[in-house]
Amino acid sequence: MENNLWILSQKTYSGEAFLEKAGLSRSTLSILHNRGYSSRDSVLEFLKPSLLDLHSPFLFKDMEVILQRLAKARTDQEKILIYGDYDADGVTGTALLYKGLISLGYQVVVYIPSREEGYGLHLEAIEKASQNNISLIITVDCGISAVQEITFAKTCGIDIIVTDHHEPPDELPCAVGILNPKIADSGYPFPHLAGVGVAFKLLQALYAHLGYSEATFGSENDYLDLVALGTIADIVPLVGENRILVKNGLTVMENTRHSGIRAMLEECGLLGKKLKAGQISFIVAPRINAAGRMDTARLALNLLLEESYDDALEMARELSKENNQRQLTEKELLCDAERILAEGPIPDVIVLSSPNWHHGVIGIVASRLVERYKRPVFLIAEEGDTGKGSARGIADYHVLDELKKQADTLSKFGGHKQAAGFTVPVDQIPQLREGLNNSFLELGIIFKERFQIDSIISWDELNVQLLEELEQMAPFGAGNPAPVLRTDGLAVQSVSVVGKGREHLKMTLAAAKLKREAMAFKKGQEFDLVKNIDMIDIIYNLELNSYGNVETIQAVVKDFRPSGVEAEQEIACTAEGYSESEPAISGSLPDFETAAFKEKISAPRLSRKMLADFYRNLKHITDERGFIWWGPSAEKPGMQLNIMKIFEELGIISWYGGTGPYLFKLNNIEKTYLQTSLRFRVWSE
Repeated sequence: MENNLWILSQKTYSGEAFLEKAGLSRSTLSILHNRGYSSRDSVLEFLKPSLLDLHSPFLFKDMEVILQRLAKARTDQEKILIYGDYDADGVTGTALLYKGLISLGYQVVVYIPSREEGYGLHLEAIEKASQNNISLIITVDCGISAVQEITFAKTCGIDIIVTDHHEPPDELPCAVGILNPKIADSGYPFPHLAGVGVAFKLLQALYAHLGYSEATFGSENDYLDLVALGTIADIVPLVGENRILVKNGLTVMENTRHSGIRAMLEECGLLGKKLKAGQISFIVAPRINAAGRMDTARLALNLLLEESYDDALEMARELSKENNQRQLTEKELLCDAERILAEGPIPDVIVLSSPNWHHGVIGIVASRLVERYKRPVFLIAEEGDTGKGSARGIADYHVLDELKKQADTLSKFGGHKQAAGFTVPVDQIPQLREGLNNSFLELGIIFKERFQIDSIISWDELNVQLLEELEQMAPFGAGNPAPVLRTDGLAVQSVSVVGKGREHLKMTLAAAKLKREAMAFKKGQEFDLVKNIDMIDIIYNLELNSYGNVETIQAVVKDFRPSGVEAEQEIACTAEGYSESEPAISGSLPDFETAAFKEKISAPRLSRKMLADFYRNLKHITDERGFIWWGPSAEKPGMQLNIMKIFEELGIISWYGGTGPYLFKLNNIEKTYLQTSLRFRVWSE
């Protein structure tokens, strides 16, 4: 138990009318409010993310010029090279774009550089492409910093389209067009797309531009599983458009048409199961990433492109072997780093290097060290005179900005706020270490783990209904962590150490006569402390524990302290810390029943008859296969979109593509209950 920061929001929910209509508990709505979802619309959009709310790909300012270039390439049957990154985001984006372009009649080849070659576009690869009559390169998850390489490509007669999501440098490359939502004037309203998400936007635009037929080319919906896999793997914020793509993509993944994904799910023991983002993050994505880390990224790409299920299964098994080897290499490197750190005081910024380290796993080891030491970590694998580095940060520490301050010592660098890669001459590593630590002193950052608490709740408020409501906030991940609850004054009735290495704590905690099990993973070393505590305060996630045929509610403890002992804490008055894309909300919740609010959204309220009439009209305009191109009319477009979102929520229709007009399929459903739709309950008369 450390003196960590417990950050508590004290805002409470007060919208009685909405509470009654939504059928949600006050605790759930308070948590949503604390996270910035304080209006009726924002709550519905968050809990029931709709594919109808995807942004138009044509908002990218360069999209039209890119489509013109791609139209020429299709007409002239030019040979296109898709050049992707070797991580899971780049590999899934490359697979998506390859499959999509092939289905649309393009001549396409793919290239994934090895980790030995390094991240990004390379002059040698461009020169080889020129020798193989490539006239157009599309990058995936890379290229935004490739100023020199893209200039060279032009001299070779090769045009380049950049699709990327990394932080743009001051000077942008002279590409045909650039799709990167992080560029300030990109025109795109959501900056947090993963690389695969940007690739998907290009494919969406192509489908719309070519006026595709679903029967001939397939649908955009077919690619949502690839988008979900890459987005989860890249740890981008699961809010806004990413949340729409991932939540719906997981549903598509459960019945995927891609043999490679299906084979990987079977290899991971997930085939036929209801999928969660955590399962993809901790079980599936590491296998895809392992290929890139161990210099076999092409194996992961081949798996995702494979049509034969039997062959895909063999590849999935091979990836599991690669992942096992990655885990062994990672363990050895972690032990070596721990040994070095044990030799002296822990610095403010950990900068370690070794010629014995595999550069493919230093990033994940850096993350492990951040978890343990609560400070920034920069690990460098020395290869001759050059060091290949990976950095991971902590709260309030911007890794990329700190690397920019040390640009004079670096050969190149790039990345994000919390993670970055760089190369550095080995003889410059001491200067880099000194510079990073000197800069850190000026930042005034405190080495304490922070826990953002969503709600204080009593032990008897925990029930299956609350757990099911909280599950509606999934998928959980970066930008949208699983809700953290706090309960004070619990009696410690028993405590034991469990697990193969006796690394976990199992506790029985009670309030009055109500007992519940609690697990504290990786806190076995604190057994002696807990066994001497009579009353305890805990912060935890609520989970369903299944053992045999018995399911019970279980608290998964993140941190604890003896009751009555005041810990340092902050009062959070905004939604900061959850979503980087949602506005922070302060003060009390707006009154949903004010006249101004009613005037904005009320007329007319929805009724069963209105939905029945609307459904009959849809049936009249569907084709023989049940497909329909649909867009709202000028009269009451908001009401029509709401009805379609209700139909989508109930499974009456399925989105197949488009951001307006939309391609839907009318599903064969014999009977459904409107009251099971949260949107209908809220908007009905």
